[in-house]
Order: sequence, then C-alpha cells, then structure tokens
Amino acid sequence: MGKLLCDKIDFDLEIVRDVYEDAKETIGYLSDIVKSIEKRVLTGEKIDGFALVPGRKSRIITENGVKYLEATLGEDAFKTTRKPIGITDLENLVSQEELIDLHNKGVIAFKEGSPKVVTTKN
Repeated sequence: MGKLLCDKIDFDLEIVRDVYEDAKETIGYLSDIVKSIEKRVLTGEKIDGFALVPGRKSRIITENGVKYLEATLGEDAFKTTRKPIGITDLENLVSQEELIDLHNKGVIAFKEGSPKVVTTKN
C-alpha cells in the first residue's frame, strides 16, 4: 500500500462521514480528469508530457485453433460451459514443445493489447 497523504483519521469523530463523502467526490473528480486526458491522447491529440505506447501482447487461441484443439483434445478443449480453454489451461495439458508446435500451426497467436497513455519527461 502507498504512503498515506493525510494523518490517521479518528473514526470516533462525527465529521468522518463528511470526510468520507468528500473523499469519494474527490476521487470521482480526479478519475474524470484522468479519463479525459486519456481519451484525448488516445484519439490522437498531442499533449505535452503524454505519449501513447503499445499495450502488452497476450496469447490467444485462434478460431481455427479451437477447432483443432477440439479435434485433438476432445472434451478437454472446453471448460464445463463449452467455452474453449485458455492458454494457461492449455499449458497444463501439453508440453512446452507441443505448445511451440501449436503456435507454429497457428493454434495460438499473439493479440496486441490496447494502447496505454503514459507520462513523459519534457
């Protein structure tokens, strides 16, 4: 947990309810500021001190991959809800070499993450 920005609040005081409500309102206000800046940068506006960076890549099972896994793994290719298993579950079912082979066959692909707004030094 980060450093507290205020001294310990005495919760026996009647005023703590007001402080709590004010804090919630301030959090909402600051959240709106962050969302506004991020939206502007994400839509291409150039704002000094902010930049857009690529999001983290994540591995996914492709649509063809789901069909391939169903054909090779049968019911093990699905969770109980008939939703295809995820990468972690697949890693638990096959060896590392098989995982690389599945990637080479196009069963597993990389998906670009959403771009992120970061602050920069001027």
